[in-house]
Amino acid sequence: MGILNSIIDLLSKRATIIFKQQITSKTWHIRLKVNNTDFKNYVPGEHMRILVGRQNNSPIGDMVRTYSVWNYDELQQTVDLAVCTFSGGSGARWASKANVGDTVLYGGPKGKFTIDTSVQNYLFLGDVSALSHLYELRRKAGIYKNITGIVYADSPEYIFPDISLCRTTPFGYLKNDANLLESIIAEIAWNNISKENTIVYIAGETGFCIALNDYFRKVQGWQPKQIKTKPFWHPDKKGLQ
Repeated sequence: MGILNSIIDLLSKRATIIFKQQITSKTWHIRLKVNNTDFKNYVPGEHMRILVGRQNNSPIGDMVRTYSVWNYDELQQTVDLAVCTFSGGSGARWASKANVGDTVLYGGPKGKFTIDTSVQNYLFLGDVSALSHLYELRRKAGIYKNITGIVYADSPEYIFPDISLCRTTPFGYLKNDANLLESIIAEIAWNNISKENTIVYIAGETGFCIALNDYFRKVQGWQPKQIKTKPFWHPDKKGLQ
């Protein structure tokens, strides 16, 4: 572990926690002070790899978690994260125990699930694990775009509002149940979502992403370039995604 820790310290970037608040029973809002040089090429929709612990004899995948950049403020040099704790794993423990003033080691930002501003219409679909990511994409899509979104959760109490939206939630909500997929497809049809000049972003649990990808591609005939999919988690899988 000594060699691994030395490599981690050498390769990691550093930030400082300057704000922490529990915004739902399962989500912490954590704000980091960063060096703008590390974010000079940031693209909305990228993520960070956060070192959440140093366990003896543990693989690196158990010590690092991936978190979406909820908001990057270039002027203030800050990054906001929404850390969900549903799994109760090492990331959840880190978020619960972290304190203002703590140093955070991280890598990134990086990732390909980023905003494409070339279209007029957007559809965002996902669960709470992807909510902050979808919020960031929505805000950076452009103020004159047509945007629809649906987020699902076991309870509406888990849905937190976006930053600087006066405690409002811009996406529709559906309860996570056995009929979830059918309910989402019905909502899409009810909202008369057109595939012309449109991109759909699908994020969350792997099976959910695969099922909706198949629906848009095989049933509705959307082109692959119109469908952006990012599994955020898979049952029984932990570590790096």
